[in-house]
Amino acid sequence: MNTFSFNRFGKTLCWVLSVNQRRMLYAVVGSIVGVFVGEMILLRLSNLYSPVIMLNQYGQVGAALFALVSLILVSTIMSSVNEKRKREAFLMLPSSNLEKFLALMTYTSVVCVLGVFLAFVLGDSLRMAWFWISGPYTEAKVSYIGDPVEYYYWWSSAIPMLVDNLTPHVLDAFSYNWFYVVMNIVVIAAIAVWTHSLLIIGGTLLRKYSFVISCIVFIVFWVIFGKTMQYFELSMFTSTWENERYVSGEVGIPAYILAVLLPLFAVFNYWASFRIFKNFQLITNKWLNYDFHKR
Repeated sequence: MNTFSFNRFGKTLCWVLSVNQRRMLYAVVGSIVGVFVGEMILLRLSNLYSPVIMLNQYGQVGAALFALVSLILVSTIMSSVNEKRKREAFLMLPSSNLEKFLALMTYTSVVCVLGVFLAFVLGDSLRMAWFWISGPYTEAKVSYIGDPVEYYYWWSSAIPMLVDNLTPHVLDAFSYNWFYVVMNIVVIAAIAVWTHSLLIIGGTLLRKYSFVISCIVFIVFWVIFGKTMQYFELSMFTSTWENERYVSGEVGIPAYILAVLLPLFAVFNYWASFRIFKNFQLITNKWLNYDFHKR
């Protein structure tokens, strides 16, 4: 099959979901309980005295955990078909290689990540319900900040602050010039796409420790890039402020380099991942999904 069919892609994705539905259900339920227990433990250990401080801490810790778990899940793109029986059934599906590859990528990068977010929402909802019906947190203690005033109760949701911590705040500075803002967004998007592609190729090529090795490559890249910027005394974005007011912003050469280089790296990673996937065999190497000696 050389053509792409959304119908076959949908059926392939449904097959992947059906094969992994029990494991995914257990993981979501366990994560819900983990979020609830974690929030309660964090409250006790931190001795928080204000709803705003509590929700802010939940948002920061939750955002860090959500990002970490999501990245780990992306790197497990081939884990659902690593077993010989599942791999054999998967390779025999009446769909093209591209449809199968995109189905696995959609499962780990979209469905599983949404499952993690759902677990955070439901786990935080359990904490909200617990605070509402029991303990000293039923008292109407309120903190408010901002203009207009925003009220926070002990039983308020921490999800808005979690989302806020996951969202780049480059648009908050309304006085920035449009080109400065656009370049910030482009660089952030380029970093995100490249990071995703790096985890995809790591998970496609490696059968073990794909996340760890991908993280090592990620760290090495940024260390080299940072040392190069330091050596040549360069900066990506420079903002000038006077009397606590924004005056101007400059986009440095490193920003342009990342805006061009990282998308090219990402395209290569996705292409290489698909090429590796196309050469999948029923029996593979212990460490790799690609046999370089036979190519």
